[in-house]
Amino acid sequence: MGDEDIKIGVFVCDCGTNIAGVVDVPAVVKYARGLEHVVLADEGRWSCSVDYLSKMQDLIRENKINRVVVASCTPRTHEPLFKRTTKEAGVNPYLLEFVSIREQVSWVHMKEPAIATEKAKDLVKMGVAKAALLEEGQEIRLPVKTDCLIIGGGMAGMNAALSVADQGFNATIVEKEPQLGGLLNQICFISHDNHKRPAARVVQAKAEQVQSHPQITVFVDTQVETVEGYIGNYKVALKSNGNVSPQKLDISTIIVATGMQEIKPEGQFEYGNDPRVITQLQLDNKLRNKHLRNVKNVVMVSCVNSKNESRGCCNIGCHTAVKNAIAIKHLCQEASVHILYRDMSLIKEEGTAQQLAKRLGVKFLRFPDDRYPEVRKENGDLKIKVYDLLVGKEFELSSDLIVLTTAFKGNASVGQVKGLLKVSTNPDGFFQESHVKLGPLEFATDGVSLGGCAKAPMTFKESSEAGIGSAMKASIPMQKGYIETEGIVADIDLTDCSQCGLCSKRCPYSAIKVDEEENPEVIKALCKGCGLCAADCPNECIGIVHYSDDQVFAQVEAALEESAEKKIIAYVCHWCALGGVDMAGVSRLQYPSNARLIRVMCSARVSMKMMQRPFELGAAGVLVAGCEFPTCHYIEGNYAAEKRLKRAHKKLAKAGFDPEKLWNVWCSAADGPKFANTMRTMISELKLE
Repeated sequence: MGDEDIKIGVFVCDCGTNIAGVVDVPAVVKYARGLEHVVLADEGRWSCSVDYLSKMQDLIRENKINRVVVASCTPRTHEPLFKRTTKEAGVNPYLLEFVSIREQVSWVHMKEPAIATEKAKDLVKMGVAKAALLEEGQEIRLPVKTDCLIIGGGMAGMNAALSVADQGFNATIVEKEPQLGGLLNQICFISHDNHKRPAARVVQAKAEQVQSHPQITVFVDTQVETVEGYIGNYKVALKSNGNVSPQKLDISTIIVATGMQEIKPEGQFEYGNDPRVITQLQLDNKLRNKHLRNVKNVVMVSCVNSKNESRGCCNIGCHTAVKNAIAIKHLCQEASVHILYRDMSLIKEEGTAQQLAKRLGVKFLRFPDDRYPEVRKENGDLKIKVYDLLVGKEFELSSDLIVLTTAFKGNASVGQVKGLLKVSTNPDGFFQESHVKLGPLEFATDGVSLGGCAKAPMTFKESSEAGIGSAMKASIPMQKGYIETEGIVADIDLTDCSQCGLCSKRCPYSAIKVDEEENPEVIKALCKGCGLCAADCPNECIGIVHYSDDQVFAQVEAALEESAEKKIIAYVCHWCALGGVDMAGVSRLQYPSNARLIRVMCSARVSMKMMQRPFELGAAGVLVAGCEFPTCHYIEGNYAAEKRLKRAHKKLAKAGFDPEKLWNVWCSAADGPKFANTMRTMISELKLE
């Protein structure tokens, strides 16, 4: 398409007063009308409303618009809506560029309307510059059959399998232990009010239901050995612990329900040194076997290895302590039971359990955050000293059993499963969902869902429900018979390819294969469009649909066309860092307006050339913002970006630029303050105030 055929429509949203209360929207619209290729610019009070979306479609058709720029809120929430709208108006959805003038402008520069308006104009100009170079893209439709693999046979896994099978699909459970049930096999009672229905009976009933279902196949004492392929076309090999030949399966979707395990509090409160100091799971085992009949004094200590610098609340510790305290009182009515706690985090039903525990004689003592109980031995007896915050007095309790309510971490199989499926985990080995709100039961990898305590510590009820939820998520493509994946993928031009193979070696999704003639080829069904390969390619042979070099550089040049010496180019990853930017906006955190943000899918997309080009144009600084370690939406994209940044500092110095002006920040989607503080610090140190 020649330049004369490019017709861009710009739609600027007031968002009520969210944008228009700060930004002079009519001035931005007037400015947009004067930009090259723009044939229409329009102001909408609520651009996402049904009425305006209909008007937008009419304007697109009437003006024969073939590129669309929407300036409104964050693309993380509303871009899919406008993609559908442009598609229905006859424009390829990949010819839409989204500009955030709410989270990036009006909400964070509320006291500077004139400056905010100028920044909004810049962002619109950048969007138009990129839109002129956009190419058509298309979703990739993949057939999906009806075979689901569930990794883990605990309560979440069994519920997931039953939910899948009850829809007529085939479910295969792979459990590494000799029996189904997972962590529930170590627990005596599920909750405080089911003493006539022990956990073992619940497991037995559920396992019998699973094993008798005609659509469910169960492999115990077995692990997943290899996983190859993609949604609808997974090739899975299973290996039993009996060293039988691997079982080969064709799988369409996968559910991860690998569960969790206790973090052993070695060396704390005499644990490991004295057999009378145990964990809650070990107490459960004693309750199951009724080994507590002679216990007289039990003291439970909450928040061991949790609510500290390393991790937050363990989610289920208070529930577990109260449940087991009640179980002890039912088994040994004369036993003295104390629960030493920092905070009691209980939902309404569990609050009722606490009241029952108090009626049974369980004593609750609250200790300060910075003053944990102390355990000592005296003449062979265990003594525990605790300061009761509510009474304002220190107590010393004698105990013949100390129970530590400790935190949890992901199951021991997490490392292997993570590597096989190429998904992310947090520092405690729990799997990370695609998005805490938008994708809580799925991974970034299509066709792989997440259920139960593989994600975080959960109660029996929560884990069961999460297992069912993950099954519903996995069932959607199996029910439809296909899935359409995002068309943001890599594309290789072999003209200048040196066949170095670097792209194939570095791809975190194994989406680039080398053929018999050593030419690289993208398997688009596997590609996630992170851009790592494009940034690493020594001959610049690889492009990313919607994020090509030319498109990114067009944004850079548009941003720095005026007053470059006062501006910072910030490359921000779509998933986490942009989430931090959005959170700063939602929180109305005010910071300097110098930065012009360019969205990339991953910080790994930012090449050395992208880091240097702004300096060549006179920019005051460059920022690369990506996911906070150790997680990354693209598995290891931030690690690749970090290594490239180190090399870029050396290259910038050789090219005559100040490497100290190249910054980076690793920011979680929830950490708005971190991004805002980075902006303030950067502006101060670059002396742009």
